[in-house]
Amino acid sequence: MSSSTSEPLVQTASLSLEHGFGSILLTGGLLYSRGKNVLVGNSAADPDAIPLSALAYGVQLNNIAFSQSLREYPQFIDFNLNNLYPIGRYVREASYLHAEKRMSHGVAAYVTYTYSKQLDDYSGPYGVQDYFNRNNDWSLSPGNRPKTLEVDYTWDLPLGSGGQLLRMGGWCDRFVQGWSLSGSASVFSGTPTELRPLFNNTGGVVAALQVNAVPGVNPKVENPGPDLWFNPAAFAQPADFTLGDLSRTDPVLRNPMFQNYDLRIEKRLAIDLEKTMELSAVALNFLNHANWNNPDPVIGPSFSPNVGAGHIIGSTGGRIIQLMLRFSF
Repeated sequence: MSSSTSEPLVQTASLSLEHGFGSILLTGGLLYSRGKNVLVGNSAADPDAIPLSALAYGVQLNNIAFSQSLREYPQFIDFNLNNLYPIGRYVREASYLHAEKRMSHGVAAYVTYTYSKQLDDYSGPYGVQDYFNRNNDWSLSPGNRPKTLEVDYTWDLPLGSGGQLLRMGGWCDRFVQGWSLSGSASVFSGTPTELRPLFNNTGGVVAALQVNAVPGVNPKVENPGPDLWFNPAAFAQPADFTLGDLSRTDPVLRNPMFQNYDLRIEKRLAIDLEKTMELSAVALNFLNHANWNNPDPVIGPSFSPNVGAGHIIGSTGGRIIQLMLRFSF
């Protein structure tokens, strides 16, 4: 348990402006949020960590008894913080534009575009490199997608006697009217790339070692794709018992973007006052668009390079179609 009296604190501020144009409502806004003493777990804090200055001991750190003697609490092998240690910090800034078309002429739509930036000193699957100076791990949040576009829409099809198309009358008219089409689209830019070295030879001093940046080498490639998403020659494995000089997340590299498009068509048929039948067809990812997996972020040394670094293997996605028929009585 943390012996301090620090309590998690989150502060937020927002400003929005909206204006209506008939059935269309436009809203724009700014968002700001920051947190301190955020509760974190073992990957982001270690009250019993070995000081980084101990790296000077080199191979002596491979002696468990010796390395344990360098801890503040040498009688303990490890601490379990249970994600309750108040030490994390983050800042998020965002702007957004939202357009809403209220239902008129059978059409309703909602569109939201967001641009954001978030930094912190604790998040991510690999952990932090320096437990003693939180500023050294202050970087873009691994899960932050700086640009997002989300669209939702509904269209009551103008069919049958109530619309302009296929006016048939009788049972035929009851069949063609009452159909609606709805769907959603999501397009998200990629998250920051998290690079890490193939080997961590620091004698247990550093839990999440970072890589080195090679001066003068551009980490970007001209046409990023599965064959090569970034230039692995721009990064290097740190020497034994040294720290990496690159931030937890690369400041310029982004993983592949994410896209998803869903479509739904449904029909409601009133048989009488107490009985109705509903037919629905849903196509998830109806364009069958495949989203690439993240590239291999592991950087190896010159004598044992990771040949897969910067390459993408596999993708996620695939069209899923669901049919539903429901009878209510």
